[in-house]
Amino acid sequence: MRKFSRLALSLAAAVAVTAGALGTTATALAAPTTVTAVTPLTAAEQAELIQLSDLSTLRDLHDGEQRMERIAEIYIGHHDRAGIFAVFYRNILRDANPLLDAGDFDDPTWARNVSAAFFHRYLTNLHGHLTGGPVTPQWQRYYAMAADPAVSAGRVAGTGLDAHLLIDFPAAIAETHTTVANTRDFFAIGDSLIGTTDHITDELETLYGAKLADFFHLYFVGSAADLVIGQHQTTYVLFQGIRGTSLASGIAMEDPITAGPAELSMQALYVTAETVFDGLAALGQI
Repeated sequence: MRKFSRLALSLAAAVAVTAGALGTTATALAAPTTVTAVTPLTAAEQAELIQLSDLSTLRDLHDGEQRMERIAEIYIGHHDRAGIFAVFYRNILRDANPLLDAGDFDDPTWARNVSAAFFHRYLTNLHGHLTGGPVTPQWQRYYAMAADPAVSAGRVAGTGLDAHLLIDFPAAIAETHTTVANTRDFFAIGDSLIGTTDHITDELETLYGAKLADFFHLYFVGSAADLVIGQHQTTYVLFQGIRGTSLASGIAMEDPITAGPAELSMQALYVTAETVFDGLAALGQI
């Protein structure tokens, strides 16, 4: 428990330090002052989204990539910010599928399985949101924020990241019976996707008017601490640190003795991260 508590405090402190360092440029970081009005989905589009998010018919991650392209397209066409995380995932799968196809891992089957299990949790919650079915509290929070025009696009993105990285990821790791032997593959996947954030921020700025490049630095610590560790190194360290915590928690969740404390630790980290982002949003910095 102490290890997770320290990481939670480190996340809060690091983001707070970065926010202070960027305080003089709050205007540049602030979300757009106007939000394009959302137009309602047609009955046909609603039905299509339900079909596209149906996990029972999903063939593989290539099918998932095609579905995410269409899901994002529908939401973007209506200026609906529920599509913010769809933009995340279409970029992630565009980059992840070639990597997984190449199979350059110690255990290529595990790499594909954990990636699929991770994606499935997002898709299942989207389907629940669309059908009135089960949705985890963390994803309920995401969709509620997405529907609230008073909430910035950066804040919507932040709560999606927290739900997925801090809650969904450990569960996917546990589900796929991950062991310490998978550690090298785990971090190799993370390494390969860090650059994907550039495409995501570019698209979200174009599509939703969101200024998120600095937001990602805030989430993964970024420029303030880079002055100490080295340019862009802090981003890498905390990004993989958060993923490493999810890895450790997921492995712990496989053991009935340690599952409860591990789940509580990730819930505590989630609450900490959300509290920090609420503060940044109140300051107009995301």
